Amino acid sequence: MIRFHDFILTFMTDSTKRSLYIILIPACCFMAGIFYYWADPQESVIMPKCIMKLITGYQCPSCGTQRSLHALLHGHLKQALRYNYFFIISIPLFVIAMYAFWGIKKNNPSKTIVSLYNFVTNRYTLICYIILFFVWWVLRNVIGC
Repeated sequence: MIRFHDFILTFMTDSTKRSLYIILIPACCFMAGIFYYWADPQESVIMPKCIMKLITGYQCPSCGTQRSLHALLHGHLKQALRYNYFFIISIPLFVIAMYAFWGIKKNNPSKTIVSLYNFVTNRYTLICYIILFFVWWVLRNVIGC
């Protein structure tokens, strides 16, 4: 069974698909940013709450991400860090990864883009990120970060 978006994408060339993604992804991020700017996760009923915290009382590694994003969009960096350090620290890595993944698809990517791509996809980078993720999970529940 063919899905609608697969059907539409079969008629597009690769450059058209890439152009569409280059427009749609930032547009969706911009719309999500507007939503999180106006909707306060602490007061809004429509924002999802952490199931793990509701069931166990412990914070998962991503608890506070919505509040942190909301505070960051309002320019409150200290408050954003208090809500979730790991999320704020992960933003630069995410931006570098997106830049590297989009840049590597060029016909002739620069050495900088290739280096960034190799760094982001390196096994040791991913292992370090996963280890930091679990260390953050433990620390925030033991120390109360």
